[in-house]
Amino acid sequence: MNSEKPVHNPQSAHVIPEAAAEPVALARSLRPLLSAQAAQAEALGQATPEVAQALREAGLFKLMFPKRAGGVGHRLVTHISTVAELGKACAGTAWAFGLLSSVTASVASMPPAVKTAVFKTGDELVCSVAAPTGTATPCADGYVVTGSWGYASGCMHADFGLMGVRVLDAHGQAVDAGFALLPLKGSAQVRIEPTWQVCGVAASGSNTVVAQEVVVPAAHVLPFAKMREQAQRAAADPAVAATLEPRDRWPMAPLFPLVVLSPMLGAASGMLELVLQGMPKRAVIGWQFGSQQDSQVMVGQVGQAAMEIDGAWLQIRRAAGMLDGTAQERPLTGFEMARIQADCGQAMALLRQAGERLMEVAGPAAFALGNPLQRLWRDLNLGSRHTALQSRLSHELYGRALLGQPSSLALLPSIAA
Repeated sequence: MNSEKPVHNPQSAHVIPEAAAEPVALARSLRPLLSAQAAQAEALGQATPEVAQALREAGLFKLMFPKRAGGVGHRLVTHISTVAELGKACAGTAWAFGLLSSVTASVASMPPAVKTAVFKTGDELVCSVAAPTGTATPCADGYVVTGSWGYASGCMHADFGLMGVRVLDAHGQAVDAGFALLPLKGSAQVRIEPTWQVCGVAASGSNTVVAQEVVVPAAHVLPFAKMREQAQRAAADPAVAATLEPRDRWPMAPLFPLVVLSPMLGAASGMLELVLQGMPKRAVIGWQFGSQQDSQVMVGQVGQAAMEIDGAWLQIRRAAGMLDGTAQERPLTGFEMARIQADCGQAMALLRQAGERLMEVAGPAAFALGNPLQRLWRDLNLGSRHTALQSRLSHELYGRALLGQPSSLALLPSIAA
């Protein structure tokens, strides 16, 4: 990776195209391709090869790379908007893309020992499962990693996995938790089990990664204690702090829900577009209306759904603004991060309500298997059940913060103001 101004070359993904400076417009230009292949992607259980290649050639997988890794250094809200744009056409593909582009950019921000191990050609992608369902045991050559990680979104396109582990000592006792970097290709000890057999977001390819006694270098295991120590040292060193980029100041706890909410914003917005396109020409069988748009009840329903989607965007823009703005000036408090989680939960509730309302307007024809509305509706319903987006638990967390009670979120031990 270099820091020179990149030049567009559609035959190479080793540099980031200049056009990636406008990623939302690029994503919009790819929507017809994603729409045309959405049914195939759902059947395959992953983004189609043509779509994956188009995303690579557009440079979109690298849209969040830091400038020091040859990237553009976009704001978080730009990533959210780009993923949402793709999600209007295929929420499953957008889900995988959002996580792959986010995790790969995080690895591109890591120390050289990790970056150089991953980026041999510049095309590599990294998926991740944060749950510590594996172990890392020290050995003469580094660590032995064993585990099984479910819901590894994007793993079918990934070269490496950044997987959650419990870090053990020589006696098998857990001393910390963290991440282990595992090769997903070319290793006899690592395999992907096709466990993602679901009714929605199928194209995300969120299968299970299984590793059996994989030996990795010590630098490829990242205990949380070590990561916190490095962050504190960087913050205390003015010379190092001066080199930090905006993404280096994003706290981990509120970041994941914002990333996985993005394709759901797209799915609901895509549903709204399709319903609006159909209303002038779709009849209301058995009722004395020339078309759906002649019924003020249906017009009002669509208006309310649009306001619910707008409301979700307002919540998310406030949340993303905390990371793009306030977090660049000072560390966010636990209370502020709890509110970001509540913003995500509230946005998800609004999007699901909008989806139900839009299907009611569209009517029984919307549930035909050949109608893209039913696929986006299924994607929205499954994706909105992710525990990181659980509305009532998010509301409870915020209520606890308002009342000064202890946190109920594992990634956020303190929710104090």
